Amino acid sequence: MKLRSKYIQLIVILSSTALLGFLFIQIYWAINTFNEKKLNLNSVYEICVQDIGHKLNLEVLNKAPNNPNFNKKSYNAFNKALEDEIIDSIYQELKTIKKKSLADRRKRILKIINTHFSLNLKYNVEKILKDDNIIKIIRSSLEEHGILTDFKYTITDQDGVLIFTNFNNIENGNLNKYSSFYVDFLGDNISSQKNIFTLYIKGLNQGILKSISYVIIISILLILIILCTFIYCIKIIKTQKKTTQIKTDFINNMTHELKTPIATIGLACEALTDENIQLDKLKKTKFLTTIKNENERLGKLVENVLESSISKKGNPDLKLELFNLEDIINKAIKSIQISYDKKEGVISTDFIAQNKLIEADKFHITNVIYNLLDNSLKYSTNKPNVIISTRDIIGGIIIRIKDNGIGIDRDNHIQIFEKLFRVPTGNVHNVKGFGLGLSYVKSIIELHNGRIKVESKLGNGSTFLISLKTSKIIKE
Repeated sequence: MKLRSKYIQLIVILSSTALLGFLFIQIYWAINTFNEKKLNLNSVYEICVQDIGHKLNLEVLNKAPNNPNFNKKSYNAFNKALEDEIIDSIYQELKTIKKKSLADRRKRILKIINTHFSLNLKYNVEKILKDDNIIKIIRSSLEEHGILTDFKYTITDQDGVLIFTNFNNIENGNLNKYSSFYVDFLGDNISSQKNIFTLYIKGLNQGILKSISYVIIISILLILIILCTFIYCIKIIKTQKKTTQIKTDFINNMTHELKTPIATIGLACEALTDENIQLDKLKKTKFLTTIKNENERLGKLVENVLESSISKKGNPDLKLELFNLEDIINKAIKSIQISYDKKEGVISTDFIAQNKLIEADKFHITNVIYNLLDNSLKYSTNKPNVIISTRDIIGGIIIRIKDNGIGIDRDNHIQIFEKLFRVPTGNVHNVKGFGLGLSYVKSIIELHNGRIKVESKLGNGSTFLISLKTSKIIKE
């Protein structure tokens, strides 16, 4: 049994570890997928913004010479510089850096070009570009890269002064809600003039989460299913473990209970074969009485086991008849009185109910009262003192059986009516039974549409309350 428990513990530990591992993998996968999609999407937006910056450059370069506000003198000077100054400067520079590396030569040439460009080329972006054209360029670039989303943008000069934007005043104050991507244009090897284009996308992270939401939902559902299955399996294992323990205790108790009267009967029968005892009438009578008592006891044990099968078979065939409940109670008291006398016990009654007639199965109701009295006897440390009382309720009668036994812990009040459950006896030893009596009692009472409950406190005795419907016929 201990070995089996260790295996169960090992299974639980391994299952818990596997569940936690699966949960960790799912969380890691979700985070990794989110970061990967974000990285890919950021790359797409960066490429798109570079494309927009290039198109804005072309837009300015193409429209600048035809714009009345464009400095044509500077533009012509720029062209002339390309033909004269720059070429000549490059030629002269090349003569002086023949021995330099190719990288050094390239740096010197780019420096010359940038110098002449910055000195001679100036653009008035605000007067060349138009808002409609900018939005058209942005939208076309986004569509080319498969991006269909709302956007905001800004174009600022090199001093940070805002030139163009489609932000309103309210939106402009909530830039933290947007993801931004920017590019410099008209300042890279063309002019000293720097303009910054910035693209703003709202809810980028939310969009990524939405794109993988179905996968996350499926993962969560799988985790919940596995978790519920795991909890259910643990519950089943605990239930099976408890049931196995109860069955083991039941078999041990039953074996002990049945062996004792059988052994006693065997010894008495063996003794009766002795000629001396056969001649002694007193001894003979004693042994015969022992056999009779033990045989009755054995019959009751077997009867208890058979009674427990009611809950498995379903409703037994009840033989309903009209009778006086007090007569049945008195009959049960008379049957068990001998056992109480041996322990100097007392059973007293207090019948105050006016309507005593019930329609029920006389045999099973008698067994119910007997089992409760027997239960009070078993779990009594001192001289048993039981009080049985009745009183009227609306439409019925209540039977109250109060004892002075060891009592029942509050945690066990519900369990005592479960099949094969036995209350821990503490210091009370040699308590006999299979844990079937109260289960049988509850089944019979419920079959008669009645109710049973217990009021008890450990060390202060127990009180069983049975409510049954009474007949409308009043006995004269």
